[in-house]
Amino acid sequence: MNEHGQLVGANYDIVNALCIKAEVECDFKVMPWKRAATLVNKTPHSAIFSIAKQTNRIPLYNWLGPLTTARTYFYKLNSRSDITVNTITDTKKYILGMVRADIYQSLVKNIGFIEGQNLMTFGEEQQYIQLFINNKIDLILGSEHVIYNQLRPYNINLDNVKKLIELPVSSDLKDNYLAFNKAVPQHIVQQFEYAFKLLKEERELASFIQPYSNY
Repeated sequence: MNEHGQLVGANYDIVNALCIKAEVECDFKVMPWKRAATLVNKTPHSAIFSIAKQTNRIPLYNWLGPLTTARTYFYKLNSRSDITVNTITDTKKYILGMVRADIYQSLVKNIGFIEGQNLMTFGEEQQYIQLFINNKIDLILGSEHVIYNQLRPYNINLDNVKKLIELPVSSDLKDNYLAFNKAVPQHIVQQFEYAFKLLKEERELASFIQPYSNY
């Protein structure tokens, strides 16, 4: 969401365009990842985005995408001259903040981050971003395409942060999808699939990213 409380972002813009093309009225809600996943799993006529197509998730949903593809980086505040990162190993010297149950939580644990030591997790994004701004957390993770939009509500621009090093992620986890609860009627899913086909014929999906990339 932006500073005016409006939903924004490349994935949102794509899904919203799909709703319009599919002639389906969509009600968008923003909530922490874990709560969103739980709600969608319990709500028959629902879907979730953006979600990575992990192997263990594939049987749980009907998938549409990928919507966008992006690389994820570690970031620090430019003012933090005490933080030096040249390798992935270096990142473990510092405290990383992220949303609890985010897909990246397991990935950073695989490279040596330990919750309660150099990893702090939170229920809401604003909690760890505020600590990051106040120098209470050293590092955050962000997509190269949307980090600007992620930080803008906190009056932080790209001049205030430094991109450090890419988080090692398998190619399939770089893709973002729209995932439907299995109970969504098949004809609705097919309407979205057809809308997606039309949208890709009309314009490059990458063009949806451009408004949010301030590099």
